[in-house]
Amino acid sequence: MGRSIEVRVLLIGLAVLLGVIVGMTAGLLAWLSGSSALVAIRHGGVAFGGTVTLSILVMTTLDLF
Repeated sequence: MGRSIEVRVLLIGLAVLLGVIVGMTAGLLAWLSGSSALVAIRHGGVAFGGTVTLSILVMTTLDLF
């Protein structure tokens, strides 16, 4: 049987928080390298989405869900 709903919510929250940190870092690095604000936001969004997707995929593969 799977994990309880509380554990699943906490794991998804962890993945989202990790995505926020990576996305903010990627956006900041893109902006500091001379990109426009819109390009930096796009880079941050792509990094966020990729990190959350990869985190949930790894958690599913490790059977944490």
